[in-house]
Amino acid sequence: MPHGHHDSGDLHRNDEAIVELGRLPGIVEAEALMAELKGQGIRSSLNQNDLGGMRPHLGYVQGVSVYVFENDAEVARRIARDVGIEI
Repeated sequence: MPHGHHDSGDLHRNDEAIVELGRLPGIVEAEALMAELKGQGIRSSLNQNDLGGMRPHLGYVQGVSVYVFENDAEVARRIARDVGIEI
C-alpha cells in the first residue's frame, strides 16, 4: 500500500497491483469506506496529501484516495455503491 498510510490488513500480495479505487471528498468518507471494505474482508489504504498534517485543507481540495488490490477492485466498487458512496 502507499507509503505512510492506513492499512486495514497486514498481509502483502507481491504478485498483485495496487490500484486507486477512487477519490473521496474527505478523510471521514474515506475511512467510512475503508471500514465497509474491511468488514467484507477487503484490505485497503488511503492517501491524504495534506503535507503530513501541515496543510489539512489540501485534503478537501484534492480529496483522499482509497487504494485496494487490483483483484478486489470490482467487488470494492460494488460495496461502495451498495452503501451509497460515490467513487
